[in-house]
Amino acid sequence: MDDRIFSSRTLLWLVLIGILSFAGAFVASLYQDKIIHLSSIGTNSYSQSAIGHNAFSSLMKKMDYRVRTSRKTWDRAGYADVTLLIEPEDTMGVEAVLEEFYGAGTLVVLPKWHAYPDPENEKWVRSARLKSDGEVENILQIFSDRIELIRGAPEDVLENFTWDKDILTFSQQPWIQAPQLIQGSDDILRPLVYSDKGILLAEFIQPNGLLDGIDKTWILSDPDILSNHGLDNGGNAYLAIGIIDVLTGNGLGGVVIDETSHGYVSEPSLWRRMFEFPFAVVTLLLVATVGLLGWSSISRFGPPQITEKSYQSGKGFLIDNTADLLAFGGHGALMLKHYAERSLQTVALGLHAPKDLEEYELLQWLDRVGQARGSDLISHEIIRNAHSITEAPVFEVMQALKAARDIHRWKQEMLHGTG
Repeated sequence: MDDRIFSSRTLLWLVLIGILSFAGAFVASLYQDKIIHLSSIGTNSYSQSAIGHNAFSSLMKKMDYRVRTSRKTWDRAGYADVTLLIEPEDTMGVEAVLEEFYGAGTLVVLPKWHAYPDPENEKWVRSARLKSDGEVENILQIFSDRIELIRGAPEDVLENFTWDKDILTFSQQPWIQAPQLIQGSDDILRPLVYSDKGILLAEFIQPNGLLDGIDKTWILSDPDILSNHGLDNGGNAYLAIGIIDVLTGNGLGGVVIDETSHGYVSEPSLWRRMFEFPFAVVTLLLVATVGLLGWSSISRFGPPQITEKSYQSGKGFLIDNTADLLAFGGHGALMLKHYAERSLQTVALGLHAPKDLEEYELLQWLDRVGQARGSDLISHEIIRNAHSITEAPVFEVMQALKAARDIHRWKQEMLHGTG
């Protein structure tokens, strides 16, 4: 009777589905950033709203910059890469980048807007208002308390800038409405793009900076230069790409957009990963496999059980079957004789008995050892009793069993003591 739970065809399908599912989960893990789309209306690189920066991220990728969005606090830029902190919502991420050397440079874009979603379209902004001066100054305080925030009126437009042509070159003027600028002394800020109203882009002069041109820290005061609505202006796009081009060394380094300050933190966690796509597919397969194994172990699953098995497994069955065969063949006396001889050899070897002794001398030597060990069994009586049973005209099974038990007890006491 075939006692397999699954047929060959069913088993083949299960294996094939498992392989395809695992391969699909593996491929999905490689492209999960393209499969998982994070949506937002805020001031981050996922946002497609007017004040978001998704267009800037896409523009850099289309211009063949190596762009990576980071959601891990420990995931920093390489030595040739640039870190972008665009409108950070807190100071922790900015401090972490500035305290240690991470990459060729850092661009910190100051925050400017609060957004309110459109109830009819989750990707649009219904309205936006300027952040308070204090919220922006909290970020500036990380650099120096001597950097001043300068803000224009909501109806003001600023489009007349001067820039450091030794560092930046572009042919069109940036354009900003309700401009947000900064001002600071020459020992704190090096103006790169500025006007008579204030500084739009500056290099922060670090007190204990490294070599000139390495680990640059630039501050862009107004994020509208990089925002989705701001990039409609050619001058803003020229400035944005010009900044990235200089910081990356004409594209030699990569760009890391830090999104941890916007709440998109994804720290490594095995349990969280198990229930996130695409790893949830593997978890589902594991649960299904355990379920099938549990189902297969339930009684009455599969073919009917055989009440009497023709064979069994285990040492007990093997010993009983061997004993039955020897008894059936009339070899009980031979078994007892061999068992007595082997037990005598085992005890002699275990006690390091002299090798040149005859059997009667060995038994006398063992008697003395057994007496010293406190055993009440006499060696020559145990062995000779077994020999007398094997040489008797009629083999008595019960006497043979008793003799075998005595030999076993004697061997144990001689080798391991009477305890």
